Amino acid sequence: MKYKSSFLFQKQCFYQGKLMSSILRRKFLASSAAVLGVFSLNQNIAAEPVKEQAKKDNSEKFDFVVIGAGAAGLAAAIEAKQAGASTVLLEKAPRPDGNTMYASGTLCAFSSREQKGLGDTLEKFVNDQMHETQGMGDRDAIEAFALESGPAIDWLIDIGTPLKLKKDLPHPKLSRQFYMTTDGTTGGSILMRRMLAVAKKIGLPIHVNTKAYELITNDNGRVIGVKTRGPNGFKIYWAEKGVMIATGGFSANEEMRTMYMGPWAANLKIRGSLRNTGENIMMTRPLGAKLVNMTEFYAGPIVPETHANPARVSNSAYGMIVGKDGKRCVDESLGQAMRSKLLPQVTPDNRTFIICDIKTNDEDNILTKLLDRFKRLNSPVYEANTIEELADKAGINKANLVNSVKVFNKAISEGKGPSLVPPHNRKKAHPIATAPFYAIPMSGGIAATFGGPKINKHAQVVDVDDKPIPGLYAAGNASGGLWYAEDIAGSQISSGIAMGRIGARHAINTAK
Repeated sequence: MKYKSSFLFQKQCFYQGKLMSSILRRKFLASSAAVLGVFSLNQNIAAEPVKEQAKKDNSEKFDFVVIGAGAAGLAAAIEAKQAGASTVLLEKAPRPDGNTMYASGTLCAFSSREQKGLGDTLEKFVNDQMHETQGMGDRDAIEAFALESGPAIDWLIDIGTPLKLKKDLPHPKLSRQFYMTTDGTTGGSILMRRMLAVAKKIGLPIHVNTKAYELITNDNGRVIGVKTRGPNGFKIYWAEKGVMIATGGFSANEEMRTMYMGPWAANLKIRGSLRNTGENIMMTRPLGAKLVNMTEFYAGPIVPETHANPARVSNSAYGMIVGKDGKRCVDESLGQAMRSKLLPQVTPDNRTFIICDIKTNDEDNILTKLLDRFKRLNSPVYEANTIEELADKAGINKANLVNSVKVFNKAISEGKGPSLVPPHNRKKAHPIATAPFYAIPMSGGIAATFGGPKINKHAQVVDVDDKPIPGLYAAGNASGGLWYAEDIAGSQISSGIAMGRIGARHAINTAK
């Protein structure tokens, strides 16, 4: 068979060096342990086939090859396998991994069985998503996601995923969200367990410790396989009907963040998987793939050392945010994503503190809940009866913090929060005046990137002329085009699953 390589061999380990030097955080360990409970039973679909792969020609043929065993990749591989296509799922990690493991498990959908009669329409759903993306999302792809989202939710419920729809909420966008009932781990890990159980049941081969590094095309430019490195050395996986990339974004790749977002992005703290290093996104470039929205990402607050999340307090109507210099650095009224994106840009090291008082508990006891959770995670929170003492305990510039609290309280009491520098635009702001006082560490974190090779409504990767690259598909955060700036909460995982299923069907039904 004639084929030509699409990528230089020496790039097979693109930026991988930094990955193994990092430490997995507590929340991941809890979620990972839960998933391993299923995956340990799956050795017959993972490690064992790898042993059988050691053939003289060091290659294997399938109809459909999926790269990346997260939610999007599992959805695509299961869809193809259940449709009768010979399918393999490749994963570079020792076990299925990805941002889904860290996720709360919230999913966004339109027109599932549970949502019948709620008055939502396709046009409303797509328009709301386009609004969140500031008009930069691909409308056709978002509409395809919308139409597939309902059946995808129905399928997840049918396989035992504990999803519940919250109805009659004040904001119509929220009535599109399914929440996960959890067992103490993340909702995302529960989702992974259910999908892995299906993979085991249908006999889907999952080849772990297998890193894809180069796509293979024929003389007509069609993707017909992928080169990998695995337990038995180098190997080619031939793909009769197509290859799907579902390996997540590049949130854990400092070099790519710096290249596409700017030097400040090097200081972003990772909220998700340390394995989302983006090399498979770059693997599409020699084929002429159109990379879009590479500057965009979903952000949120995080304590990087413990993976604790202070969002309930940072999103409340209480407190202010200061750097280690004791000076306010951002408008606290901004949404958590925008606030988290700004922190590494307005501070030298992306290290800040929420400064608040005991009155924060007036809002649904959120401070006590945070203190309890942080204690379980051994995540530091500083408490003192005076602002001076608080500064000493937290290592914040004392004189500046005392002055910042004084200026903040005066402006709030006079209703002049917007006149502060930076402004404070909360409509119901509260002074920091009732002891004890608290300093909660917080950094701006990156959860997932939105950029990648652009896909169309069939999940086909397109070139710079928006023409499909034959045989190449992408889904989830390894793809680009759907999301820019923001999305309705829950759309990241939902769209990955939906586009994975769509791409798998298109590949096996249209390939010649």
